[in-house]
Amino acid sequence: MIASCGEMAVSFIPVADGWKMEYAGLGFEWARLLKERGCDVLLPTMLPLGKTGMMMASELDALGIAYDRDLRAPLQPAIFVDGECFMRSSAPVSIDAAKLSYSLSLHPGIEAAVVSPVLLSYNPSSSAILDSLAFLVPQPRIAIDMSAPEAALGQKGLLDGAIAAFRASVPSLLVSSDQDDILSFLLE
Repeated sequence: MIASCGEMAVSFIPVADGWKMEYAGLGFEWARLLKERGCDVLLPTMLPLGKTGMMMASELDALGIAYDRDLRAPLQPAIFVDGECFMRSSAPVSIDAAKLSYSLSLHPGIEAAVVSPVLLSYNPSSSAILDSLAFLVPQPRIAIDMSAPEAALGQKGLLDGAIAAFRASVPSLLVSSDQDDILSFLLE
């Protein structure tokens, strides 16, 4: 199984006379791509409470992507990145190590994980990801996908510190923004 640690968001893209809705977020995008490649995938993210979260859960169910139904939190305010409107999950500001560790423990056999730098640039999610993944046994291969837009990132210093901590504690780590390199690394 591969864990895709990142957000799932509802994205509204401007089109001619309105907006087109899609699901987005590095966590979701990696989960969908890996599922399309035939992998067993876990998306351990905080889904929002209410109808938005129910829509997201239905999408994950339809795609066959595993997730923890108990990881829920209030919907965060919308943000705009490059003209696109995102209804983000609350993962960067809500997830903690105990919740994430428990979620990962429900799915034994995680061989690899891909991590969004967005989660590594906010507290408490940065320490939750470090505490949960760095101490998994057996230790999975971990890739950090650096392709997230800068506008989505929180604190650069926190991100740099998290990457340094992963480098010091994880024997098989890839930090890259190249999707093909990350995919090859995850599927080794």
